[in-house]
Amino acid sequence: MEVEIEKLDYHYYLPLFFDGLCEMTFPCEFFARQGIHDMLEHGGNKILPVIPQLIIPIKNALSLRNRQVLCITLKVLQHLVLSADMVGEALVPYYRQLLPIFNIFKNMNGELS
Repeated sequence: MEVEIEKLDYHYYLPLFFDGLCEMTFPCEFFARQGIHDMLEHGGNKILPVIPQLIIPIKNALSLRNRQVLCITLKVLQHLVLSADMVGEALVPYYRQLLPIFNIFKNMNGELS
């Protein structure tokens, strides 16, 4: 059975795909990234209410301290912020959880795996 992306339950599927940011093996990592980008592309006003559910999967991905996962997560965050109005503002309360992890990466200067 096929369902249009716009009709999917974003509260269920988007965090599920964000959990896949931790995946590093093909095809799992590909499906996670593609699912995220497809849902962000078509989600519109369904994205903003799901932001709180995305923070833990984002933190988990960043906590792996893997260069590839970091780069993918940064690209996903960029797409997330551009995907709908007010998403960037909705992330502000979570900066205290996310920014320390970015500070660790900033200070590593190429020492990542």
